[in-house]
Amino acid sequence: MGTRSTIKFYDEFDEEEPLLCIYNQYDGYITGVGHTLANFLIRKTIINGFSNQTMEGGFANGMGCLAAQYIVENKTEIGGLYCTTKDDEEEYNYEVRLIDGKIIIKVDDFEGTPEELLKHK
Repeated sequence: MGTRSTIKFYDEFDEEEPLLCIYNQYDGYITGVGHTLANFLIRKTIINGFSNQTMEGGFANGMGCLAAQYIVENKTEIGGLYCTTKDDEEEYNYEVRLIDGKIIIKVDDFEGTPEELLKHK
């Protein structure tokens, strides 16, 4: 039996409605999905617009681009990771937001940067 979780990516301009909701069937705890998410987000910088200099590397053109990149990197086989609805709640429920230019993760009693999540027990 898996430790289920959700990840909800929010647009920086709409704090109420998630852009994308993901269901993870396994390893939803912080040292599982949480660390996978944090390690992905650490490598990303959110920008507005792009050029030849930003086509490669760790840039995302807004939160919608970031959410799409997360799926591309983590959906590698059948099962395990699915799109879901905003009402889906599981054992662990992650929120990814852009607040004051910083990517912030919320889960349970934690709210902070990806770097801080990797240190959270």
